[in-house]
Amino acid sequence: MPISKSRKSPFNTSNERGGDRLLQIEAVYDRVPVGLCYLNQDSLIVTINDQLSRLLGVESERAVGRNIEDIIPQHAPLLCRALSAARNGEIIPDGEVEIAEECFMVSAAAVMNDLGQFAGISVAYTNITELRRATRKLQETEQRTAYALESAGQWIWDLNIPANQVWRSPQYRVLLGLDPNAVEKSSVAWDILHPDDRAHTLQAFDDALSGKNPFFEAIYRVKRPDGGDTWILSRGKIVEYGPDGAPVRLLATSVDISMQKRIEEQLSSTVELRMKLEEKLLTANRKLKNLSERDHLTNLPNRRKFSHLLRQAFGQAHEVHKSLAVVMVDIDHFKTYNDFYGHLAGDNCLVQVSRALNKVIKQTDGSLARFGGEEFAALLSGAAKHEVMKAADQMLSSVAAMNLKHEASPSGLVSVSIGIAILDEDNRLSIAGPDDLLNLADTALYESKRNGRARISLWGSFTK
Repeated sequence: MPISKSRKSPFNTSNERGGDRLLQIEAVYDRVPVGLCYLNQDSLIVTINDQLSRLLGVESERAVGRNIEDIIPQHAPLLCRALSAARNGEIIPDGEVEIAEECFMVSAAAVMNDLGQFAGISVAYTNITELRRATRKLQETEQRTAYALESAGQWIWDLNIPANQVWRSPQYRVLLGLDPNAVEKSSVAWDILHPDDRAHTLQAFDDALSGKNPFFEAIYRVKRPDGGDTWILSRGKIVEYGPDGAPVRLLATSVDISMQKRIEEQLSSTVELRMKLEEKLLTANRKLKNLSERDHLTNLPNRRKFSHLLRQAFGQAHEVHKSLAVVMVDIDHFKTYNDFYGHLAGDNCLVQVSRALNKVIKQTDGSLARFGGEEFAALLSGAAKHEVMKAADQMLSSVAAMNLKHEASPSGLVSVSIGIAILDEDNRLSIAGPDDLLNLADTALYESKRNGRARISLWGSFTK
């Protein structure tokens, strides 16, 4: 870049050789693809190429002859340090600056005049944005790989086969509890093997070398600093061959399988224990299922079990065209019994009534359940109407025969009310499902209560 004739050059051009030197520098500066400038020892800009002018956003004519603190004050400290180092004959350190969200490396070199005296520095601004991005990306990839290997209990190793020397990734020392900063005592490939595992591991290696197996795979132990053993599974393959076809390099990964080995060693004793536990669990499940379907007070089937039995019996009754009776039983004035005698006496009353009712139902091959509170429900499958009525009458009589005092009842004794609904050929089409049959029996029970209690009502006729 020619020097403006109207401005005195800060570079000594009093002789022809100095001017030629400046012209040579400017000619070179304009041809290179990086931003360049030349600073004299007084921190003045002697020349600046177009790339750097555009980068800094200053006109070259305005910059030449000006102090760097006037033109690029934000870079002045860095460039002044470079000048000072060059003046003292020291190594000039590189620096980095940010310009318009891009990163530039600033490098400087000392410039000497014809007498070998220090004249200034030549400064280069090199765009390293992509390099920085690539470096960061590589670092992130390496970090993710390291985290993945360490969290998976793995490491990578690279074996130089002719030299029998191995390189292992840092995770090797971390996972074995070794000092990660310590120097390896030996890089011989197989020195870490437990003596008892050496033979089969080297055989697996020989099989991979000979091509008998396409991969190397072996399980072996490695000593830890605490004296224990770590079980290792290694897998790898030959990745490089020499000019003569001989294997040169094996690349492999190793993983800590100590936990799996401990599980395997305990498996034989665990199988027997597991069978015993499964048997106990089956027994416990059967008991739990039975408890979930039983009333804890009377030991009769509960409402959940009764609903299941009713659905089954209703389906069978429709399938084979047989009758099905639902009998609902309620202890009369039971709330007042509880209030008068207390809940413990009430529980005892429930137990005694349930036993009397169940004894009658069992004689008819039926089933009785505690439906809830003071209510009971019975199923009589295949029984004729008169048999159902007879059983209901016996239930009424059995409770009365106990002569349980109930001073809060008009009769002075514990009694029950009964409602019955029967599915038969006359109403089979009108009763849609088990819940309908149950609701009809409950309606009949309500009729017995409405008419004075201690009586039987049959849905459809309401017979005493």
